[in-house]
Amino acid sequence: MPDARDYLEKRSLERTPEPPPATSGNVNPAVAAAGRTFMVHQHHARSLHFDLRLEMLNGDTPVLVSWAVPKGLPGKAGKPHLAIHVEDHPFDYGSFEGTIPAGNYGAGQVRIFDSGTYEMLEQEDGKLSLRLAGNRLRGVYHLHRTGDQGGKEQWLAFLRKDERPAPDDVPSLDPMLATLVEEAFDGEEWIFEPKWDGVRTIAICGGDTRLLSRRLRDVTATYPEIGDIHRQLVALGAVLDGEVVAFQEGVPSFERLQSRINLQKAHDVKEAMKAIPVTYIAFDLLYLDGRSLVAEPIERRKELLDSLVVPSPAISVSPVVAKEGRALSESVRAKNMEGIVAKRLGSPYRSGRRSREWLKIKVVKDADVVVGGWTSGEGARSASFGALLVGAYSERGLELLGAVGTGFSQQLIAEIQPLLRDLADEDCPFAEDPTGTRLGSFSKALRDPHWLDPVLVARVQFRELTSTNRLRAPAFKSFRTDKEPKDCSLEDILATARS
Repeated sequence: MPDARDYLEKRSLERTPEPPPATSGNVNPAVAAAGRTFMVHQHHARSLHFDLRLEMLNGDTPVLVSWAVPKGLPGKAGKPHLAIHVEDHPFDYGSFEGTIPAGNYGAGQVRIFDSGTYEMLEQEDGKLSLRLAGNRLRGVYHLHRTGDQGGKEQWLAFLRKDERPAPDDVPSLDPMLATLVEEAFDGEEWIFEPKWDGVRTIAICGGDTRLLSRRLRDVTATYPEIGDIHRQLVALGAVLDGEVVAFQEGVPSFERLQSRINLQKAHDVKEAMKAIPVTYIAFDLLYLDGRSLVAEPIERRKELLDSLVVPSPAISVSPVVAKEGRALSESVRAKNMEGIVAKRLGSPYRSGRRSREWLKIKVVKDADVVVGGWTSGEGARSASFGALLVGAYSERGLELLGAVGTGFSQQLIAEIQPLLRDLADEDCPFAEDPTGTRLGSFSKALRDPHWLDPVLVARVQFRELTSTNRLRAPAFKSFRTDKEPKDCSLEDILATARS
């Protein structure tokens, strides 16, 4: 049996929010009167583990007989999990959630993973059978004592019968898209959050984490530091929508992130991870514990998301402001962030659709453009390209928007050169051949341009769009592998320029 003094001796109750015991001693689970309630705590201490707690009676006083279950109760029959019988906990511990401060026993975050009622089906020395009826765990479980190790009782937990309802189908993973509008606004029926300057990513979390790009390409290996975010979720399984973000001085930097996006080799990824760590900013929840949530209103999905995520360097939840979009817009402008997103209360998640129930308002103008050619470099860049010729699609075809000659590091130039060779094309991809015309700040007419197969999408930043639809002072930010060239529309860029 665990030592009766363990609970108090391990804790300094004046330094921890954990409740004090109401009685002394530990009960024998083979003979103690069973209560009705159970709970499972998820404990983010030095290592993640779970604690099964069953209400039993110590005399007339209810206590929580407890087992530490490192991997949690099994979700499949035939796969037992280790369970270590530990000291009884006070009954009030069943409602405890919070942070045990550093320097105390069990320091870290404690969350309630599940709670409900249980029925004791069999109770004898070294063996318990019980039916759990919780929100996440429903079924018949066996606990078998196998012996002692290091003075601790070793048990195995088995799932005998899974009584959870059949799961819903996982919804479409194509992300919902926002409609660009010109000005920030306030509204009683709206919530607002920052627009994260990162890469849109769907996270499928269960026994592991799988990351999918906007085009549903598996990018898990590209971002190994967020490959275990399922361990930060209070859930059996979930599908999240969010963005992978690289920060610089507390502000998202797409420029930093771009060097991570296309890495494939494990060594390159490992080195980049040290220099430019990323985090996952979650802003929506599509699926939770076998239930599709896409038809639920945004405020309910946000509420569940907040309760689901245990924040860490790997994952956090996008903060939300109610009603006051203008104030948030000014705040992100002051931080030189990209913009804000407005979401209408009551709105469902419309997979793969652009909707006016989500509105994006940009405070820094940027655009996604198609690279259709390049000019030869001069001076220090005589051995490489001088500028990329970019455009966007209208009904007439690919419309030239200008030449982008800044924003390139030497490393990036070296990476781009092979792409230009591989995509070389004899035909001009633009609706009108711009040879001989002046582009933006170019003082000379465009001569001898090199054409490309228009398959590259780039994100550029610019000050404004001229009356002739030329980008003023454009600067390269990154390539985008998660967007199709045909989705780069002149209409979107005109709307951005007006905002």
